[in-house]
Amino acid sequence: MSMNLRLTRGRGGNRHPIAVKQFIIDRLSLVQEDCISGMHQAYKDALIQLARDRKREFLYHHATYHSFYQQVWELMQEGKIEFSGREEPSDSPGFAGRENKPTRKYYRLARSQRR
Repeated sequence: MSMNLRLTRGRGGNRHPIAVKQFIIDRLSLVQEDCISGMHQAYKDALIQLARDRKREFLYHHATYHSFYQQVWELMQEGKIEFSGREEPSDSPGFAGRENKPTRKYYRLARSQRR
């Protein structure tokens, strides 16, 4: 009798213990609006806390900033989140002496997604 066991992992990306898109939606419903770097940092902090709660020796792998940005973009294309209209110059220490600092854009849940 042969068993149909999958020998290799399914294709496509890392399996994060916290789903990235669901985290973004939950975060925006909690704080109303946030920038991508703020959401990404909150996601990394949540993974660190989860690893501590589960008493793991090693931390979980987190999504890269670019990957996180792509998830935000996909949620925008799906109409679940939208640009809030708020932009601020970045306060990152890496841009301290520069005249033209990159802008930080803020996002919120789309009007149809708000409760």
